[in-house]
Amino acid sequence: MSSSDFFERQDHARRATRRLVLWFALALAGTTAAIYFIVRTAMNLAAYGSFTKEFFPLWQGSENVFWDPLLLVVVAAGTLIVVGGASLLKSIDFASSTGADVARQLGGREVSPGTVALDERRLINVVQEMSLASGVPVPKIFILEDEKSINAFAAGTSADRAAVAVSRGALDKLSRDELQAVVGHEFSHILNGDMRLNIRLVGWIFGLIMISMLGQTLFRIAAISPRSRSRDNDKGSAAMIFLFVGIALLVVGLVSQIFAQIIQAAISRHRERLADASATQFTRNPTALANALARIGGDAYGSRIESPRAGEFAHLFFANGVNAIFATHPPLEERIRALNPDWDGKFLPPLSQRDFRAEAKIDAEITAQKTDLRKLSGGGAVPVFVEQLSQNAADAKALIYMLLMTDSPSHNVEQAKILHARESLSVFKKMESSWNRVKDFPREKRISGVLLAAPALREMSARERREFCATLDALARADGNITLYEFCILNAAKGVLIFDGTQNGSARELAPDAELVLNLFLRESGCEASNYGKILAGALAAQNAFPQTLRVLDDSALAVPALEAAFQKLRSGQILAKKTLLATARAIVLADGKTTATEADLLAAFAVALNCPKPEPL
Repeated sequence: MSSSDFFERQDHARRATRRLVLWFALALAGTTAAIYFIVRTAMNLAAYGSFTKEFFPLWQGSENVFWDPLLLVVVAAGTLIVVGGASLLKSIDFASSTGADVARQLGGREVSPGTVALDERRLINVVQEMSLASGVPVPKIFILEDEKSINAFAAGTSADRAAVAVSRGALDKLSRDELQAVVGHEFSHILNGDMRLNIRLVGWIFGLIMISMLGQTLFRIAAISPRSRSRDNDKGSAAMIFLFVGIALLVVGLVSQIFAQIIQAAISRHRERLADASATQFTRNPTALANALARIGGDAYGSRIESPRAGEFAHLFFANGVNAIFATHPPLEERIRALNPDWDGKFLPPLSQRDFRAEAKIDAEITAQKTDLRKLSGGGAVPVFVEQLSQNAADAKALIYMLLMTDSPSHNVEQAKILHARESLSVFKKMESSWNRVKDFPREKRISGVLLAAPALREMSARERREFCATLDALARADGNITLYEFCILNAAKGVLIFDGTQNGSARELAPDAELVLNLFLRESGCEASNYGKILAGALAAQNAFPQTLRVLDDSALAVPALEAAFQKLRSGQILAKKTLLATARAIVLADGKTTATEADLLAAFAVALNCPKPEPL
């Protein structure tokens, strides 16, 4: 699959998901109608006393005994309160768990950032590479040691609470490229908000379960009620009514659950197809993902998860982890052919231990090469010392502060004064000892440090996070001017700590904010100011999302507060709006007919700051 249709596939999958969510709403409406009929029938039963021919008239004179608008409103409100309340409580309970909590419940062991084991080191490198390729901060990493099958999952309600876990089988039986593709698939679930969608689906189904539970309760009440005959033969006994309502609600609840689970499975299959498409965008290697799926089919353990709690989290896994009536994943053959239309239909055997050890050794040698640089799949390189400064919160804070330091010695003095007044002495000393290495780290590549430092930064308390972000703001404003590089780093760091996974705002709604940011790109392009209007008009002509009326602004319009607000809105915009903005910014950069390495890295940094994958090689 080419990467050019990635965003279109994303948008198509989201539209399909919205249609299926509509089916959920229709199922709830049908459930409400059925409960109304049950309640109205129970009221008629109380009036007529038994199931006789008099009980069933559709019309009694001019009065419709089955139509009561007021009762319908009451039943609908009651159903929504029961289902909605139960769904909300379940969602809150589920949302309170982090991805790390889920991984531990499934028997996962967290991988230490400082591990020296070859297989764990390889996994860390792969996760970090996918972080930089996708623009998603590095999550916590776990291994399911007791699972010999090939599987993986991402869990957590948002990117800042996420964890990625892989089975021992996946770690031992997949090549590096295949493992990278699987991890890329899981990163796409984080980026596309699938974890939040899963919470809503689980909550809705639990709400429908409450209807069955209510039916069971009424059935038990009827079972223990006295069997005495009513004094008035025209009135039905309470036990009879409870028995009828209980059985009816039990049946309606079970049927509703079945339909809800069918819809949930269908939604999950759509999201899995989207995740496969996303993984190929991140890795540029659809064959690797197809081969990983083919190895599942060729392995004796397949993708089966043995944990007794696997059923609760079946929708999270890379491939079917449990046997279920309604499959949460498309068939392996379908997924493989979507990635490799020329597939010969043959599954692949697991990677041999000999091949695995050879790959792990090569990966370790690359990590420790004398140049002190580790090559990343995204085309960049990050110094090992940056990774070393990302393993605890204090060092990570020092790293991010240094990444925001300017190239001007005089402004460095001002920034140092800010840090000395706001930060602890230990952080300040760490910066002093590391500055000589960090200052030579290319500014346009510094965005990678934010993503690698994410796990350590998230160990800070809420108060520490607020203070840290305030200090970053002060550093960025120290010289009275803020560059696009600084904005990218600043907003990426804030996104790591204060994550907002919403996707609201179309291109036209975000036009004023896009106008500000595109003006920053004009000034970074190195072109003459007299050509800004022509360059902007040419870039806008290549797209049809943002209005063609966007203007070249005066420097005074590019005030820090306005730019900060613009970045926040754009980061939470719709994926297609962000894709179009990236493409338009790229057109501005290409206005002089070439793209330098610095400009390419700037675009990559901008994609990270937007929380948006790069649409094509930059």
